[in-house]
Amino acid sequence: MKKSVFIIVLLVTIFYSLNVYALDTVVSMNKYDEEKFMFIENSYDAENKQDGFIAGGYVLKETIEKEDKEYQDYQAIVVKYDNKNKVVWKYLYGKTKEDYLDYLSYSYNSDGIIDGYLLVVKPTVDIGEEVSNESMFIKLSLDGKVVLEKPLTLDQNVTINKIIITHDDNNVVDGYVAIGNNGDVSYLIKLDRDLNISWEREVYRDYYNEMSYSDLSTVTSDNKIVGYVVLKSIVENEESKIQLIRYNVDGEEEVIVSEDLNKYESCFLDKANDGFILYGATTDVKLAKGDASYYLINYNSNNENNWETFGESPLDKKKTVKLLPIVSDNQIKEYLLLYSNNVGNSSEVVKITIDGEIKDKIKKIYDEYYTIEDFTIDGDILYLVGQINCPKDDTCEYDANSLFLISDEEKVIEVKDNDSRNVLIITGLFIMLIVGTVIYRKKKVLKKYK
Repeated sequence: MKKSVFIIVLLVTIFYSLNVYALDTVVSMNKYDEEKFMFIENSYDAENKQDGFIAGGYVLKETIEKEDKEYQDYQAIVVKYDNKNKVVWKYLYGKTKEDYLDYLSYSYNSDGIIDGYLLVVKPTVDIGEEVSNESMFIKLSLDGKVVLEKPLTLDQNVTINKIIITHDDNNVVDGYVAIGNNGDVSYLIKLDRDLNISWEREVYRDYYNEMSYSDLSTVTSDNKIVGYVVLKSIVENEESKIQLIRYNVDGEEEVIVSEDLNKYESCFLDKANDGFILYGATTDVKLAKGDASYYLINYNSNNENNWETFGESPLDKKKTVKLLPIVSDNQIKEYLLLYSNNVGNSSEVVKITIDGEIKDKIKKIYDEYYTIEDFTIDGDILYLVGQINCPKDDTCEYDANSLFLISDEEKVIEVKDNDSRNVLIITGLFIMLIVGTVIYRKKKVLKKYK
């Protein structure tokens, strides 16, 4: 009897573990006192074939004592992993003052072909030297060597918050567009492939209003870029609001698409085949568990609401919500959305069609000790980066290691609450039946020999 009960419990446990959570492989540098990856991109070889992944973030290289004070020497880091998840090369940037990686993208040759990786950082200095907040660019070759260091040259101490790739009407990469802030002015900046400024548009804050740009996307129509859209954060009389602002391809003709987005818990932007996507977390949903889920809105190139969709799974509003467009033949075929479910301690990835239909939940990753910042996918394998955190009630050799996680389960079968209850009820009844049968047989045998 005990053997039968054990087998049943084991089968139920296997059912839950195999069908709820994906199979994960975790890789960490485990070399520095603190490590965190913020970005991940595909890596390429000289033939422009995908040959691994680039992860970027920061590490705490050392703690320095100077004049009876302690200084933490954070440095920006970029690491290349091959397709077998082995480190190919590492690049560290920074002197003894704190340095971080503000953004990671690709660099391109004159034909619009990827020829390296673009890092956005601030000029590094040693402890005691004057710090500049103006962004600068570092171009790494495909094998991780520095080939260019170039300041932004706006002479306004501007920090770039985001930089994205732009294309001409023939779908050839022609440069970048970026947003930046310096406290008094916010900038929309167009750069060519060589990182020279083509034009910039400035929006000044006034005495009463604080203002900054927080996110950016292209606006497309018929597979061509027809403008740019930004999230503009405004603090007026101690009250904050977020506006959705549209510009044309020359950075002019400012149009307010949405006056105030404060009804959402968070707002982010990404591209679409027609128009752009606004997405994030919202409490404007009705859930059995949790008080927030995700939303996506597709505004078309005429600034009209094409479609909108709202999630049915609870999410943690304080953690990453990240949209990944899946592009093939210069067209977005579908989206993957990453969010953290605050009910089940899991990061989940759901597939969404270009028409906003929520399809299968394809990944579910137990993440109680993970902070996930970015992700990408190659075939059926999901790659996620972030940080591994030591449990509060445990003693670790590390405090925060870098996370490079490979999730290779093809699909997650979601177990609903009703289904799980039914499984437990049926299992319980089955166990009771076995126990009852054994007791009945024992009584029958004893009765026979009395």
